[in-house]
Amino acid sequence: MSETGKIIDNTLKYVVASQEFYPGEYYGAFWSEKAYHGPLLDWHAGGSHHHRGAGSAALAMWLEARRKNDSEMRRNAELAFDWLAARRHDRGGWLEIQNSEKPSNWENTGLDELSTIATAFAIHGLGYALLNGLPPKKIYMDCLQKAGYWLLGIEWPSGSGIFPHHERSPYDTLNANAHAAESLALIFQCLAKIYGKPINIFLQGAKRGFVHTLPLQWENGCYPYRANNGITINYTSLVAWCFLNLLEILPGELTGSWLEREVINNHLNKASGFLCSCTKKDGSLDWEKNETTTAKHNVWTYAITANVLTRIGGKENLKRAGMILNYLSSIKTGSGLLPMRDNGEVITECLFMQADMVVFLKDCRN
Repeated sequence: MSETGKIIDNTLKYVVASQEFYPGEYYGAFWSEKAYHGPLLDWHAGGSHHHRGAGSAALAMWLEARRKNDSEMRRNAELAFDWLAARRHDRGGWLEIQNSEKPSNWENTGLDELSTIATAFAIHGLGYALLNGLPPKKIYMDCLQKAGYWLLGIEWPSGSGIFPHHERSPYDTLNANAHAAESLALIFQCLAKIYGKPINIFLQGAKRGFVHTLPLQWENGCYPYRANNGITINYTSLVAWCFLNLLEILPGELTGSWLEREVINNHLNKASGFLCSCTKKDGSLDWEKNETTTAKHNVWTYAITANVLTRIGGKENLKRAGMILNYLSSIKTGSGLLPMRDNGEVITECLFMQADMVVFLKDCRN
């Protein structure tokens, strides 16, 4: 087994062991000992049951259960999706859960802020699981539709392809646009293929987010955090990951009618060129020159960058992806888990980060 395969297997064991089956509110959810998200920057302020983490954890378990024909893991993954579906807010999306089960309050309003990012990871997990055999329950169909309507409702200005990071956010944030575009594409495709309900407004919303965001790339290939503001390895990889997913979800004739495939490939190749330039000879990332966000030093970024370079492909991209994966193997902790940061205190038990990394690394297993 490859070293990456060992990391995936060890992380999956942690994910499986983190699922709770106590009667009540969190039955089927995943406990994260370390509830962390910038800008809080506090690993020790109390754990939480993350909605976004459940999306990735349940998907990782569902795909592994299918691979190994593990009926118990399949059942537990389905229970996790049931919990996630039940936690959807009445407005259609999911809250970003921070420390000690508290919803995020990014804009300091004290009001509920449904999160485009949390919603996108929930939909990514649910949608890909449905496309891979998850039983098509009505509650899942309702989740897809309501999330799609919520995403279209927060697009502002209407018809612009700009989807805020969370409710009441005033910024054009590229990763939120990309997440929304991927989610709307996945919602459209799942409803059409599985439930026989092709709702074209979701497809058009995906197109707007994609066509608006793809050309916001800098000349050096970076996708900034916000439009023309903030060099970043992390969010370049995240935007590229969302768009690779979108291209995978939708048939070629649909995306081909939005933009010429050559144009799309040129943008992806420029992004991979930037990411390669950010990878040092030892496989570590060159943070100081290329990251101004709170994601600096996150090992999560290594995993998604390796995913993107592997999927875009080509000799140099695969070489750099291999270097990153070798670096990850070198910093693996004694528990078999990756640390959450490449410097400072060693922290491993952050469920949403670990679950996301399983999802990212599965494309790099070999």
